[in-house]
Amino acid sequence: MAVLDPCDNCGRPTPIYRLAAVILDGGVARLCPLCVSTEKERIELPYAPRADQGAIQPSTTRDAW
Repeated sequence: MAVLDPCDNCGRPTPIYRLAAVILDGGVARLCPLCVSTEKERIELPYAPRADQGAIQPSTTRDAW
């Protein structure tokens, strides 16, 4: 049996593995798949690469550790 948590936008009980963590109106929220598909203009993905820079690769040298 799946553990249910409410969606932070609509309050619909959703299995926790189906909730997506996104930035919604400046704060981190857990949204159900229906809200993710309907609230696209309000959502910012927290770890999406920026279009102007692309993905930034971290250094793997021992100096950075």
